Amino acid sequence: MRFVILLLIFAVNVCAQQLPKGMYLESSFLFGQAIKHRSTITMDFPGFSYGSELNFEMQTYGLKHWHERCGFPRWGIAVSYHHSGNDAQMGSCIAVFPNITVDFVRSKNFRLFGRLGLGLGIVTRPFNRQTNPFNNMVGSYLNNNTSLRLGVAWRFHRNFELRPSATFTHFSNAATSLPNLGINILTFQLGLCYMYNPIEKDNYVILSKEEIVGRNKRIQFSYVASLGFRDSETNNGPKYPVWHTSLDAGLFITKSNRIKAGIEYDYIGSSYAFTKHNGGYVGQDLHWQASRISLFIADEMMIGRFALLAQIGFYLTQNIGQPWFMSVRLSGRYYFVDPYLNIVAPFVTVTMKSHKIIAEYFSIGFGMSF
Repeated sequence: MRFVILLLIFAVNVCAQQLPKGMYLESSFLFGQAIKHRSTITMDFPGFSYGSELNFEMQTYGLKHWHERCGFPRWGIAVSYHHSGNDAQMGSCIAVFPNITVDFVRSKNFRLFGRLGLGLGIVTRPFNRQTNPFNNMVGSYLNNNTSLRLGVAWRFHRNFELRPSATFTHFSNAATSLPNLGINILTFQLGLCYMYNPIEKDNYVILSKEEIVGRNKRIQFSYVASLGFRDSETNNGPKYPVWHTSLDAGLFITKSNRIKAGIEYDYIGSSYAFTKHNGGYVGQDLHWQASRISLFIADEMMIGRFALLAQIGFYLTQNIGQPWFMSVRLSGRYYFVDPYLNIVAPFVTVTMKSHKIIAEYFSIGFGMSF
C-alpha cells in the first residue's frame, strides 16, 4: 500500500510541472485476481489482488515518416506494482516495461485502444526449497513481464482522459530457473491520464500524396542467430545453452505489417547432456539428438524501427526431449535503420519460445534483413 501511495504522490508532483507537447502521464489503480491456470500449482490463492501503475507516454503525430504509416501510436514506459494477497507464498510483483498503444477506434473524445507491454519484473517471494516450497509458479526473483491491456478512453476535459480497461499480466523466467509455471494476473484497471499540452486534430502532420511512400513490394530476407540458457528439471541446477538460428523470406502486406516464412534450427544443450549420460543412447549421434529443425510462418508488426513478431513453427525432427510437434515464438526486434525504407537493415532481437503455452527459453541475438 505504501508503494501505491508513493506512486500517486509522485504523479501529482509531476503533473504540476509543464510537460513537452504530446507527453502524457497516466496513473492507474488495478484490482483483480491471480489465476490458478494449472492443476499442479500448490500455492494457496487469495480472493483478490490489487496494485497501481504509473505510465509516461508520448503521442506520435507525424514528425517522422513512420508515424502516419503506423497509425500514430503512443510509446510509453511504465512502472507497476501488484500485491498478490498472499504475502507468505507469492509476495508482490513489481515491473518496469516499455509499452506501445494503438487505437482501434478514435474520435474527438473517445478511443478504443489496445496496449502491449514487455519488460522486467521482480517477484518478491519466489520458490525456495526450504523457506517457500509451495510457490511452484516462479523460481527466480527476476522475471519477464508481459502486459496486455484493452480499454476505452473518455476525454472529459481538455487535459484529462479517464481510461477503464481490462489488463492481463504475466510473470515468468522462461525456464532459466525452475519452477516456471508462471504467474498470471487478470485485473480491472482504472486510469486517469493528465495531458498538459495535448495533441489536437490540427496538430497532426499529414503527408501529401507526393510524399507518401507506396507499399514495399520487394521480398526481403532475414537471418537471425541467438543464444539462450535454461535449467533442466531441477531448481538451481546447471544451466545449459540453447543455440538458435533461422532464415526467412518476408513480404509487406500493408505498410506496417508483413508475413514471413522460413526455416529454423535449435541446439538444446540439456538434451545433449541427457543423452551423453544415459546409457540407452550408445551408438547414436548425440549432437543430432540435441538438434531441432522446423518450418515456420510468422507475422511481423512494424512500428517504426521496432517490430513485434508472432511465429508458429512445425517440427521436421522428432528427437529426444522435443516437447511437441509445433512451437510458438514471440520476438521483439529493434532495427538500426528502418527496414521499410532500407534494403539492408541490421537488428537486435529478444525472443521467447514456448510449447503448449509453457515457455522453454529466452534468447538474445543479432540479425540482418537484406
